[in-house]
Amino acid sequence: MNITERWISPAILAFAFAVNAFHNHTALGAALGGIPGLYPIVFFVGVGTVLPGLVLGRAVRRAPAAARSLGVTLGWRDAIAILAALVIGGALAASPLAPILGQPGGTRRVLTLFAQLLVASTAEVGLFLGVMAVGLRAWLGDRGDWRSGLSLIVVSSLVFGLFHFTYPTPWNTLDTATTVIVVWVGVSTLFVVSRSLVAAVLFDNMMATMGFATRGLTLPMSPTTGVAIAVLAIAAFIVAFSLVRRGGSPSHIGAAKG
Repeated sequence: MNITERWISPAILAFAFAVNAFHNHTALGAALGGIPGLYPIVFFVGVGTVLPGLVLGRAVRRAPAAARSLGVTLGWRDAIAILAALVIGGALAASPLAPILGQPGGTRRVLTLFAQLLVASTAEVGLFLGVMAVGLRAWLGDRGDWRSGLSLIVVSSLVFGLFHFTYPTPWNTLDTATTVIVVWVGVSTLFVVSRSLVAAVLFDNMMATMGFATRGLTLPMSPTTGVAIAVLAIAAFIVAFSLVRRGGSPSHIGAAKG
């Protein structure tokens, strides 16, 4: 095992913390954030999907058998996992969203939030499950048992909760971080059981939509823009993953044989 395998994932996660904190807690970051579309493209697409795509592609190139456990293959498991995400997410969100859906324009509001939040959920899963899974696999070994799955659930949930302190109010409080940790336990458990990043993104987005809607929060981008950036993020992930998996990675990500 070379040093890159063990430290590339922690380095990317630390970079994500730094970029988000810079954006939300510095004057320059706030000024740059005023440029339409800059933050979603730089953070959610660049940091949250391109970097995970490179890391996951590299991991699968070095160990092709790891593709399933890292959630980057598509098959019947994913179809079942997506159905489970819809059923479980719908059951959890039904009661909290019922009063909102019953209001005039309520359904439109919920669907708008779902479209706007999709790129964020894609990046969150890419970083805190995709990248995290690669890092834990390097440190703990590819055991594939319940202990490795439990480690991913615990570590990713705690780190994801801590990440919210890089956001502004109301997301940087202990109560919010605790709530996010509990939600992420559900998201990461679904991933560990199904090994489907797609299902995890869907479930995470349903929970995020519920959280925003019930707190009366809104986002500035249009739903069309939200979907367009999410499609861009997914395409960027596929391109980055495919290039590195085939051996077309940049020299600084090149696979050194351990």
